[in-house]
Amino acid sequence: MLLVKWLGIADRYSKMYLDRVLAPLGINSSQHMYITIICRIPGITQEQFTEMTHLNPSNITRALNALIQAGFLKKETSREDKRRNCLYPTQKAYAANKIILDTLEHIEDALLEGYPKAERAHFEEMVNAAALRAIALNHNEGELIYGTDTDSSKSSGI
Repeated sequence: MLLVKWLGIADRYSKMYLDRVLAPLGINSSQHMYITIICRIPGITQEQFTEMTHLNPSNITRALNALIQAGFLKKETSREDKRRNCLYPTQKAYAANKIILDTLEHIEDALLEGYPKAERAHFEEMVNAAALRAIALNHNEGELIYGTDTDSSKSSGI
């Protein structure tokens, strides 16, 4: 129970900090991930984005539309498949992405200050595996998943 408690607290306070830093840009902590992923993978489809992030498709649609309307992203019909839309960052997104990445690095450095690189890497691996197990827990109707059967290669690196 303590793990879930402290992960939740770290998440909540990190997002509060991120909200304060990103407010002048007109975005918040729930939107930053869209910009970072689409800047890293221009042309990603909404379906690919959904697979990568494990978020609810309707929440993704709502967030993408807000970022398109705010001028951070643009949506274009795929050349290969006219039924699909591809997402692209604008110059505004690239400028915001630099600030977002710097802020995320600052948060991670503050949270893990004093830990050697090897311990930081191991901690990140453990948290990633725990997150994938939490996803699996929801996909398996509450069944506990034991062992280390998690595929972190499918993680978005968010």
